[in-house]
Amino acid sequence: MSWILDFLKATSRLSSLPFIVVMFGIGIALMHVRRTARAGRLWLTCVWLGFAALTTPMGSELIAWPIATRDQPIQSRDAARGATAVVMLGGGTVSYVASGIGVDDLGASALRIVETVRVYRLLDNPIVVVSGGDTQHLTPPRTEASAYRDAAIRLGVPASRIVLEDRSQTTREEALALKALLDQRRIGRFVLVTSPTHMPRAMLALRAAGLDPVPSPSPARTTAPPRWSLLPDRESLGLSDAAIYDACALAYYWSRGWL
Repeated sequence: MSWILDFLKATSRLSSLPFIVVMFGIGIALMHVRRTARAGRLWLTCVWLGFAALTTPMGSELIAWPIATRDQPIQSRDAARGATAVVMLGGGTVSYVASGIGVDDLGASALRIVETVRVYRLLDNPIVVVSGGDTQHLTPPRTEASAYRDAAIRLGVPASRIVLEDRSQTTREEALALKALLDQRRIGRFVLVTSPTHMPRAMLALRAAGLDPVPSPSPARTTAPPRWSLLPDRESLGLSDAAIYDACALAYYWSRGWL
């Protein structure tokens, strides 16, 4: 069952190449049959319009608004409500490996690291927990948590203050693993960092596991283009992709009783 979910997650997302190729391929195939040529033209028009809208700041903001958290990043120690740790949930990495040497691309997860380090400085040297296993299934394994740790150290967080949760593959597994890890260290309340679209599901999943998180969402974008802009950009595609994925995942978690 898990491999089926991994396959669907890798191939059915808005930004995945298989999904894009299949969507346009269906339209092209329909156009090459006389009886379905009109349907093919309509299909391609709708697919093009959909991608054109969802890759713009305006379109991505509209699609993300229903699922994104309304919580704002904390701005003071008081807002952390006595939290003694910062926990960052993984958002995916891409590892480039050759000749036994590897480099990790954090992608959109870099914004989570930035927010995690900001909160770390705000709270004056708390424990920082970074979470994420070997989601790429590499040999030898390269975990998300290790990549996040290295990035946090480069941004000034001492290695001695960083704790890795490097076994989980999903948000559900993160919730269960973090419950055991935080209980073992007697950490109660903590600041939770993840993306705005992931935060609602993460908060519900962690609370269902008996944890006490204080939300501090990372930025949705590196830069903030005018919301009315109709020019497509990569970050808008990423935001739309995350919003659709997290909405589907929220419904799935609800159906499984994990929230």
